[in-house]
Parts: sequence; structure tokens; C-alpha cells
Amino acid sequence: MATKRKPYVREVGCCWWKSNPYYRFYMLRESCSVFTVWVSLLLLLFLFSPSSFAALIRHPVICLLNFAALLASLLHTKTWYDLTPKALNLPEDKLAAIVKWLWVVTIAFSALALLLSLL
Repeated sequence: MATKRKPYVREVGCCWWKSNPYYRFYMLRESCSVFTVWVSLLLLLFLFSPSSFAALIRHPVICLLNFAALLASLLHTKTWYDLTPKALNLPEDKLAAIVKWLWVVTIAFSALALLLSLL
């Protein structure tokens, strides 16, 4: 049966997410993907043209973008590791150990990458 009344549709503005801190953090976390695209483009440039990559990587604006990408990846890693225990159905003591080992592995691989980049 069709009614003659129009259904209520609530207006949603373009900045709906600014009113709630949870949604602001969600938008910040999702904006990390922009920096992931940036790092991917840099890696493609290095793959296809190492000489122009070496000249580009020394520019101060590129250094700032890379630092922002580092911060974004750290935020993404922290939130991802915080979600890991929620996805696994294990006792609390094992979950804490898993998250600690995830951080140990992340720091170890980061230190290895830094060491290899300095050689």
C-alpha cells in the first residue's frame, strides 16, 4: 500500500563528521591512504627512474611529505595492532603477547630497513 506522505529524509551536511570525536579520528585514520598512494608512487618512480628519484628525494617539500607519510603509517600501524585482539578469539594473556610481538617485529624490520638504507 502506497502512502501519499513523503518519507522523512534527514539532511546530512558535508561536514557531518566534525561534530563527533570518534568520526574525526575515523576520517584521520582513513586519510592515511593518501600517504600510502604517495609512497607507492615514489617506489614506482624509483623502480623506473632511479636517477630522477635521487634528485627528487632531496627536495624539502618531498622530505616533509615523506615525514607525513611516516606519521600516517605509524598511526595506521597503531590502530591496526589495536584491532588485532578483537579479530582473534584467544585468551587475554595470549593477545597481549601477540600485540607485543607484532611491535617487536615491526621495530626490528624498520631498524633493518634503516640499516640497509644507510649502507
